[in-house]
Amino acid sequence: MRLLRHLLLAAAIAPAIAYAAPKAKPAPKQVTSFFPQLDLGRFLADNFDLASVRSSLAARRTPELRTFADFGMLPTNSGDDGVTFDGERWLYQLRVVRRADINNDGIEDLEVCFTDRAKGASYDSSQSLLVSRYSDETYAVALRYESDACGPAKRDKTSTTLTVPSSKQ
Repeated sequence: MRLLRHLLLAAAIAPAIAYAAPKAKPAPKQVTSFFPQLDLGRFLADNFDLASVRSSLAARRTPELRTFADFGMLPTNSGDDGVTFDGERWLYQLRVVRRADINNDGIEDLEVCFTDRAKGASYDSSQSLLVSRYSDETYAVALRYESDACGPAKRDKTSTTLTVPSSKQ
């Protein structure tokens, strides 16, 4: 009888002991990156595939013209958080908001705000993009993924482009 009482007591408190025991943290998920750690903006100028996103450059793009560098565009500003091309008539900008495995595929992604703006005209587009790269030999491409990289915006009903009201009003 005494043995049975001890067994019942042990069975009753075992779950409490197991619950209170410190939990082993799972090993962090291994994430592979094909993006450089430094001067990411310059890298995007040379390797971001403009064919993977809608932009004002689409009408001029050919199979040979895939990146900003292919168009002969030189960044006016670049760093670890993005790249800007501020020309006489157009402004293009890729602003990196976050680096992480955002879509949980084991490959580092970039959450980016892509701005495509005509100066002195009404064309002004900002798109939140998920940019990924699958090997050292491929372009960085935009993937379809919901993101708020460009902040609050109203959705243009005629396309998938997010339009942010201009601050010049």
